[in-house]
Amino acid sequence: MNQSIEKYLQKYPLVDYATIKNLLTENGYKYINDKIQYMKQQGLLTSLKKGLYVYHSPYVKTLISKEIIANNLLGPSYISYEYALYYHGLTPESVMEVTSATTKRAKTFSTPYGTFSYKHIDKSLFALGVEIVSSKQGNFMMAGKEKALCDKVFTTKGVKISSKKAMLLFIEEDLRVDTDELVDFDLDIVKKYAEISKSKKVEFLHKVLKDMAR
Repeated sequence: MNQSIEKYLQKYPLVDYATIKNLLTENGYKYINDKIQYMKQQGLLTSLKKGLYVYHSPYVKTLISKEIIANNLLGPSYISYEYALYYHGLTPESVMEVTSATTKRAKTFSTPYGTFSYKHIDKSLFALGVEIVSSKQGNFMMAGKEKALCDKVFTTKGVKISSKKAMLLFIEEDLRVDTDELVDFDLDIVKKYAEISKSKKVEFLHKVLKDMAR
């Protein structure tokens, strides 16, 4: 492998077809598809979906970020729901599946790096409460703790909540959220989410959080 290609892919192991094609072409390689197929056979590339790969350097072992994979498998998207709730320390059980919200249709990808699922969210709610998280491998978009909880409450089906007491029980018993972590929530985000979504459930969530903040 050309040294400049190796250096680039060590730094950016999550790579799409267009980037690999440009790298190989610029360094004098022909028959690009054959070269990519050879790299896959040699274990240098793992396919996540058509046109998206993870590069495995034979010289440096790099652990690829699941969060960055999640953002790139389907876009626009941000990590939310169960995975984000655990990430922010609101729920106790670790979550293997990386859960995200997208303005596109719901979809699930099963990859060698795990399962990545996406639920649809309306464009009007997409940007609210989303944070840019920095990591050694780059930045990724994730719901802040307020947004993650709102997303989970809003999208949970088959649950009727008509009081603050019912919402509190749902948070504690169904979602297993540690309520001690809710006292410093940004209530403006929750209030705005309720207004945009017109969700009665999120309205009750806002009322419960408001009571806790007193």
